Amino acid sequence: MANFQLNAEMKISSIIMGNEQIPLLVIDNLFINPEQLINVACSSESKEHHFQQQSSDHYPGIRKVAPPNYHNQLSQLFSLFKATFAITSASQADIIMSAFSITTTPEAQLRPIQMLPHFDSPVDNQLAMVHYLCDHQHGGTSWYRHKLSGFERITTTRHAAYRQQIKQQAIAEKLHEKPKYIEGDTDLFTQIHTVEAKMNRAVIYPSNALHSGNIRPELGLMSDPQQGRLTISSFISIR
Repeated sequence: MANFQLNAEMKISSIIMGNEQIPLLVIDNLFINPEQLINVACSSESKEHHFQQQSSDHYPGIRKVAPPNYHNQLSQLFSLFKATFAITSASQADIIMSAFSITTTPEAQLRPIQMLPHFDSPVDNQLAMVHYLCDHQHGGTSWYRHKLSGFERITTTRHAAYRQQIKQQAIAEKLHEKPKYIEGDTDLFTQIHTVEAKMNRAVIYPSNALHSGNIRPELGLMSDPQQGRLTISSFISIR
C-alpha cells in the first residue's frame, strides 16, 4: 500500500470571499507524492476499486473511494481547519468521505441541477475540499451569489426558501432545453471568486457555500485518470 504523506513545505494561503465573508483556504503542494495518488486512481485491483457513477449524488461523472491513509493524512490538518474557519469549540476533524472523482458527463446529458452552482450540506461545521490531481487546463472551482436572494451560503434556515426559488427559476429559464456547464456570471448567479486548478493544489471551504467546478467539455471529458479532470473530493466534519 502506498504511503501518502503531507508535505511539510506546503504553501498555505487564505482569503475571504463575497458579501457573506466566506473563508477559503488554498494549499499548494499538499502531498509529497501526488503521483502515487494518481497511480492508485489508475489501479483496479477489484470491483469496488473501479470508478463508477454514484446514484446517490449529483456529481456529473464517476468516483471511487480514496484509500484510508489519505483520510488519515487529512485529519492531521485539523488545527489549520479550526483556525481558518473559526470553529472555536471543535476538538476533532472527521473525514466523512474522500473519493477520486472524474468529470465525464457530456453537456447534452446534464440535468438542470448539474448546470447550477450547488452546496454540499447546509450545516455550519462541515467543510468541502477539492484536491486537484490535474493541471489548469481542466478548470478549477468558482463560488457564486444567487442574485434573487443574495445568498452565497445555503444554511439550514435558508434551505427551504432557496430550494423553492431555484426550482421555480430553473423551470422558468428552461434549463433542460440548453444544457451547459456553468462558468462565470449567468442570469441567476454572480461569480464571486475563482481558483484555477493546479496539480497537487487543494481548496477548502464551507460545505454550504454555493460553488461549481469550472468544467471544460472541449477537452473531451476523458475517463482516464491520467488524462481527465481527476480530483479527490472530501467532506470534513469539524466537531
